[in-house]
Amino acid sequence: MDNVTHGLAGLLLADATIAAVERRTGVAASRSFRRTAVLLGIAAAELPDADLVYSGAALGMGKLGYLLHHRGHTHTVVFAIVLALVLWGAIMLLRRDARTAPERAPLLLLALAGTLSHLLLDLTNSYGVHPFWPLDNRWFYGDAVFIVEPWLWVAAIPPLLFGPRRPLGKTVLAVALLGILTAAWYVDLVPADVSIVLSVSALVWMTVIRFAKANKRLMCGGLAWIAVTATGFASSRAARSAIESATANSTLLDAVLTPAVANPLCVGALVIERDGATYRVSSATVAIWPAVRSATVCAGGERALEASRTPTIGIGDGLRASSRATTPAIAWSQSWSAPEQELVSMAASRCDVMAALEFMRAPVWERDGRGVIRLSDLRYGFGGDGFADLQFNASPGECPAFVPGWTPPRADVVGR
Repeated sequence: MDNVTHGLAGLLLADATIAAVERRTGVAASRSFRRTAVLLGIAAAELPDADLVYSGAALGMGKLGYLLHHRGHTHTVVFAIVLALVLWGAIMLLRRDARTAPERAPLLLLALAGTLSHLLLDLTNSYGVHPFWPLDNRWFYGDAVFIVEPWLWVAAIPPLLFGPRRPLGKTVLAVALLGILTAAWYVDLVPADVSIVLSVSALVWMTVIRFAKANKRLMCGGLAWIAVTATGFASSRAARSAIESATANSTLLDAVLTPAVANPLCVGALVIERDGATYRVSSATVAIWPAVRSATVCAGGERALEASRTPTIGIGDGLRASSRATTPAIAWSQSWSAPEQELVSMAASRCDVMAALEFMRAPVWERDGRGVIRLSDLRYGFGGDGFADLQFNASPGECPAFVPGWTPPRADVVGR
């Protein structure tokens, strides 16, 4: 998830901690404790992204280092607990007022909840995490929430805005809410009717929270957050079911699913299949409720859908318009295919390729006339110079260092 969303989650947890301490002690929390809880909640919710400090350039691995180490060890339950303890210990050393018995334990729980909330939020999208290392090195993907989801901001900010907050904090929150609503109107990813629903809902929700009892506002915000996330998971599950039905004549290996920004009725999909000896990745748009919004409309209309079926940037000769017919439920766009054995052979003979496959969930590839290999993850585009686009020399060099040993997402193809 984006860092603002992580910060909002940490702030909700901090306010909940303050409220719990006040209920337990029967007195209002001091300004110093409030400040400590807010700083701790936000810092804990952001801390797992500390892997950005060393992933990539710091390890001398370039793009490969980023792919393998961002959302790496710091995004596991083990390290989340360690990071929380370190952060809590630092607070205990620096803030003497936080060492009293009624406050010490709640702050520890806040630190733990904050770091673990980061893992849970990152789990909800299609990038994934592997939280159970070292017991289980597999990636887990929620495929349920876009990486920047406006509905989460709308759910969280009003309860925070009307909480016991200083003017500067209220101003920052108000600007954030206004910013996400404005962006929804100007970003092409959000249709006009969806922007209207989002804006009206934000106004209604703001009014509801404004007149709700003060001790119920945080609960309302938490429930609204859960409702948004649950809707995303329900949308993803329905999309997966539709794809399974549409691909019954082949072996469905995976479906990378991303609900549209602020619109759970539409889900973008990358469908990864084995068809005999052929490996294929197809892009599609799934309509969860075709009678209300068809897949063609979800894809941007007839003209946009037709344009998306015309290959633009290709990987080798495998990219073409999908041969599957568009239905009200699924609009098929492009398809990329190649002999599966090509990927199996590269992974078996090249330790650098195998290392990259510890990240790539929808790998596509080409080998040029000089034998140079280009390997890309289709989740992040076709080739080019994107962060998930790698090139390997024709002659294998030394095996990369600092390879963490994650189970490849496509272990069902290359084994492990």
